[in-house]
Order: sequence, then C-alpha cells, then structure tokens
Amino acid sequence: MDAPPLTIAAERALYRATHAIRRAAAQAGDGRAWWHVEVIGHDRPSPDIAIPTVRPWRRLPFQPGQAVPVCTPRLPGHWRWLSPANAPRADGTVELHVRAVPAGTVSRRLVHEVRPGELLWLGPPRDTGLSLDPASTNGLLLVAGGTGLAPLRALVEQVAAAPDGRRVTLIVGARTFTDLYDAIALDKLQCAHEWLTIVPALSDDPCAEPAEQGDALTIALDHHQPGQDVYLCGPPAMLADARPRLRALGVPAARIHLPESFTG
Repeated sequence: MDAPPLTIAAERALYRATHAIRRAAAQAGDGRAWWHVEVIGHDRPSPDIAIPTVRPWRRLPFQPGQAVPVCTPRLPGHWRWLSPANAPRADGTVELHVRAVPAGTVSRRLVHEVRPGELLWLGPPRDTGLSLDPASTNGLLLVAGGTGLAPLRALVEQVAAAPDGRRVTLIVGARTFTDLYDAIALDKLQCAHEWLTIVPALSDDPCAEPAEQGDALTIALDHHQPGQDVYLCGPPAMLADARPRLRALGVPAARIHLPESFTG
C-alpha cells in the first residue's frame, strides 16, 4: 500500500529541514547537527511578538549570549537565528523571543502559527560576540532594543546564577510602555537582585518619566559608568550608532560588544 500523501509530505519536510540544519551546523563547527525540541509554551505578549518555550529531547549545550538556528516543519529548508533568553536551566528548557517581520517567513510562522505540542529543530549554538568574559568582574551596561533583549536577559541570568559582586544596568528600549513585552519577567529579576538596575527607554511615550524618554542608546549613555563593559543588541540603526557614540564618550573599543552579523 502506498504511503498517505500527508505522510510522504511530512517525510520530505523532515528531509529538507534536516539538510538545512546540517548546512547550518557545518558553518557552526563540529558536533551534533540538530536537536529535536517540543514547544511547551507559546506566549503572545503583543500581536507581532511570541515567546515560545521549548524542551529539547537532549540537552542543548548553549551559553548565554549565543544564538541557534531554528527551523519549523511548517517551512522546511528555512531557518532563523535566535538567541535564548535564559541561562541554561536545570530542566533544559529554552525560551526564545521572536518578532514577526514582513519579510520574515520563519519568524511569521513562529509567531502566528506554531502552537504548543509542535516540534521544531534547533541547530548547534554559535558565538555571536555577546558572551561574558569569564575572567572579568567588571560592571555591565546592557543595552537592548526590541527582541534584542533576549541574549542580554540571558546574561543577567548568568550573573544571577553566580553573583560575583558586579553591578548590572539593563536599558530596555521600546516605543511605548505597552511595548515592553517582557516587563513581568524583568520586574521579577529586578526585585530578586539588588545589584541589578533596569531602566526603560521609551522613544515615543509622552507619559514616560523624563529620565526614561528617549532611545535606548541615548539613555544608556546617561547611565554609563567608567570601567563598565557594554553589550548591545537591537535594531541595525542602534548598533550602527553605538560604537562611534560610545567611543566619543571615552569607552575603550575592547569594552564594546556588538553582535556579529551572520545568517544561516
């Protein structure tokens, strides 16, 4: 008996997705080519953002600040690089932050179509230039725009897991207060750790406090302290301005950390 058309289609989808992830793995280095993960949660804090939580069948060996390629059987052969928003957890789960963009075929499916119980594939983690230096205990200034918050929140959780006396300031950029999509998790972090200061940067909210009105980079410059390491992740325009403005402030180039640009 011939296989049902849906079964054949699913097998072909798996084949194409597997080879796509293998190509990503070849760029990332040696090791396991992909991990099967189950979507166990899918929050929608805003119409164009989703926070899926996935559970790998085998533990994903990632570090805060890294990124992983993500593939859904809904779009075989395509993937999107995303950074986990958490430090490694005892239960192995991984939280991802995804914004649907008009040209983002994978992101739109991850936001609008994927549901709990579905399977995804994750490729091998890759360094992005946002990992903490294990030998440093310098204070941190973290500057996030949009879903660029994800890897920086993971860095906060990394510090929380092994406090070393450093102070951390996290600037969270959004257009208005209602666009702070991860506000509940951030509030819990700030309440739990006296060394952490979280500052909203609201670029288009007349109701915001004066100290919170402005773009994330401008607010961050107001909070910079000598000796801090600065990590930034967000929209291309913010990142393009970051290095010259920080250098003009006297921040050494070695203390400025921007995400590397790469694709699958």
